[in-house]
Amino acid sequence: MRRAVMLLLALCWALPASAQVHGVAVQVSQGQDIPTAAQIRQLTNPGDFVRDLAPWSRTDPDCDLTSGGTIAIPPEMQTLYNRVAQSGRKNFVTLGFNNVACGQVSALGWLDFPNTPQLRAEFAAYAVQLVQTVPQLAGISIWNEMNGAFNGGYTGAGSIPAKLKAYCQLANTVITEVRKVNPTIPIAIGASVGWNIQGWFTNMFNKYGCMGKNDPAIWLDVHPFISGIYGPTTGWAKWPKQIAYIRSKGINNPLIATEWGGTAAVKWMKQVPDGNYPQEFQNRIILPDPSWMGLMWFEALADTAIPKVGLIDSSGALTPAGQDYVGTFVP
Repeated sequence: MRRAVMLLLALCWALPASAQVHGVAVQVSQGQDIPTAAQIRQLTNPGDFVRDLAPWSRTDPDCDLTSGGTIAIPPEMQTLYNRVAQSGRKNFVTLGFNNVACGQVSALGWLDFPNTPQLRAEFAAYAVQLVQTVPQLAGISIWNEMNGAFNGGYTGAGSIPAKLKAYCQLANTVITEVRKVNPTIPIAIGASVGWNIQGWFTNMFNKYGCMGKNDPAIWLDVHPFISGIYGPTTGWAKWPKQIAYIRSKGINNPLIATEWGGTAAVKWMKQVPDGNYPQEFQNRIILPDPSWMGLMWFEALADTAIPKVGLIDSSGALTPAGQDYVGTFVP
């Protein structure tokens, strides 16, 4: 009973009473600009999320957290965290990737994975200290797009079982350690991208041992980048079916899109020039399943590496997607 009450309080704290949380993903840790306080307020409502990756290699540069070391948050990331908190919004942090100081071959997410007891312990210590340090933290997510580009080096035919087993071992270690210092903070797992989530999530819980099934404070991390004209082979049709499938397998965890929109939205807007992508997404993807916790648009500001994905362009004006986004989600 006590745990159920704590989880309910956690969800009430994390979410507005009336609707899903919205928000934006930024790439500050990847070298992009830090949104100003005015931009944060322009794109979000009070209590909405601002999400960034907190690189393990940069925040744990000596790989010494399990032996008494202290996390080192880079200045630009600390500025972001403080600005979000001061704006009345909440930080959301994705954990990844690797750490060369711990003996791994690279800091990149597609070459290696923390898959030994020692590496999992250090990664969990990094998660714990972030939870204890980042102001106004709404939640964390473990890894990013593990079933896609950031596969941890698990590639080729037959790699999925080993990948999911290793991922669940890491997720379980992180969840266990974070719960010791904060028993209610939402933790997103799955680190998925794309529409084909039915086997990924059902196997993660039902076959490979991920803890947290049907725990309302364990969220399923998805990246639903949906484009194309409507039809049975597009993501607009596939996503509701995929979600219905995992629900039919007894998996009722809330969903959170830590990235959505992006280039997929730009492509759709070219095909449907008079359409409103955020409203269409809300109607076709969110409303059919009542347990979406949040959506974070990828990304807030203009990105030189990925042109035209931002809600705000390089001149500081709202893009066409930004105008629709603000009109739909930021009254």
